[in-house]
Amino acid sequence: MKASEESLVINYTQTKTHEINHELLRERRVVSLEKYGAEAETFKLLRTKVLKQLRVNNWNSVGITGPTQGVGKTMVSVNLAIAMAREVNQTVLLVDLDLRVPRIQWYFDVEVEKGLSDCLMQNIPISEVLINPSIERLVILPGRGRSESSSELLSGPLMRQIVEEIKQRYQSRIIIFDLPPILASDDVLACMDFFDAALLVVAEGESKPEDVTKSLHMLSGSNLLGMVLNKAENIPDHIGYY
Repeated sequence: MKASEESLVINYTQTKTHEINHELLRERRVVSLEKYGAEAETFKLLRTKVLKQLRVNNWNSVGITGPTQGVGKTMVSVNLAIAMAREVNQTVLLVDLDLRVPRIQWYFDVEVEKGLSDCLMQNIPISEVLINPSIERLVILPGRGRSESSSELLSGPLMRQIVEEIKQRYQSRIIIFDLPPILASDDVLACMDFFDAALLVVAEGESKPEDVTKSLHMLSGSNLLGMVLNKAENIPDHIGYY
């Protein structure tokens, strides 16, 4: 993959490409590719607010998690990554750090032959795993399978080498880490220093107040940007972010 820092036009000479099905993505709640609509505008607003905080603090990475499985943290990660990539000032790398239940590939309808777990367990170069889903300035580092020893892999030296490599490769790159649910295991704690800031996704009518409180406490050592309210019945004026 070669990039011009001035125009950020990307030529994918080494990274695999995958042709996406727009109708299928829409069915799977990938809405950031749409030009109009309240849902697409929601992620544009979220993008603007997150990027503002990243630039003010000279940060380039965000970890996204939720209290428990099913709140929509991967959906938010995917849509935010696409929304950021559509702004021409930076490229975006979307990394699936949920080694137990990787889901990013499902949203893009990608058949993953090699994933992050293969890099960690078989020392496969990440260049063989990266995929461009036919969206300019966006690359994904998908997961594959289920890794029972996820926290050990995430806290190991090879994972830290990979994070250092992807952070330093491109000056204009924003990295979004789709993290595991924070209350499900110690995985998020194991990789807390991988990202500069964090977002917590909660689901209306599903996320218990005590789980949200526990999650916020566990994230107290990170730079918490705020919470994203998912599955809301009504879209508020201050869409999705506070």
